[in-house]
Amino acid sequence: MKEHLTKNNVVGGSKFFVLIVSALVFSIGIVSAKVLATVDGVQITESVFDELKAQNPGFDFNKLPKKDQQDLLNQAIDNILISKEAQKNKLDTTPEFTQTFNKITQSIKDRLLVQIWVQQEARNIASKTQVTEQEALKYYNDHKSDFSQPNVHARHIVVKTESEAKKIIDELNRVPKSKIEEKFIEIANKQTMDPGNKQAQNGGDLGSFTKEQMVKPFSDAAFGMNVGAFSKAPVKTEFGYHVIYVVDKANEYSFDKIKPALMNMLGEQKVGQELKKKVDGFRSKANVKITL
Repeated sequence: MKEHLTKNNVVGGSKFFVLIVSALVFSIGIVSAKVLATVDGVQITESVFDELKAQNPGFDFNKLPKKDQQDLLNQAIDNILISKEAQKNKLDTTPEFTQTFNKITQSIKDRLLVQIWVQQEARNIASKTQVTEQEALKYYNDHKSDFSQPNVHARHIVVKTESEAKKIIDELNRVPKSKIEEKFIEIANKQTMDPGNKQAQNGGDLGSFTKEQMVKPFSDAAFGMNVGAFSKAPVKTEFGYHVIYVVDKANEYSFDKIKPALMNMLGEQKVGQELKKKVDGFRSKANVKITL
């Protein structure tokens, strides 16, 4: 959920990681696409809207109003019916269709090959890449100003309704102060809607974040609380109703807290740099003429 709560995701390393992420999203989508309708035995899944998502990265079918979802689905159904009728009329054998289809097919093939190559090369490079604590410490010291920012380390529980959040707050109110965080972790693992926290069973731990990293209602609430306190009223955001517990507050990120994230980021940078070297090598051996 943290990646959704954050307003901007900062990714360290090369732009090649855009390709890596795209490849992973592509492969995940194939496996887990939800079936929305069936037309004469043909399944329509959310993957039918991949082109829309490619054009509008913020597009999320599940967050659209019900009417918009129905309109898009009806359009997809009509497209299947029209396509079947066109095939009956043998429009898929015309020169116009064949020429266009071949271009599209080659484009999809090229894109998929790029995605698979990047995935495999990234995995191979990552398996041989090491980042030392000394490298992370040097980066930390060289960029000290980046880490000298007020931040909060918090946990959260997010649920669908305000009444659910209020029940959780009532339950926490009945717990002795020394046991609140322990109870909060227990409830979070059972009830939170946050898929990341739910899967990790980490008690709703969001780690440390600056005020600017989170959506405003959440950030305002977390930064306005004392260490060891939980929100006495549900905090509403576009993701649901949150109950927040503040683990710690600081004026800068300590190296120990930021070390795992730094080492991951530096590892990603190294992989990205090695990928770029490989592609630069391809370019150096190719006859490339740019006419832009």
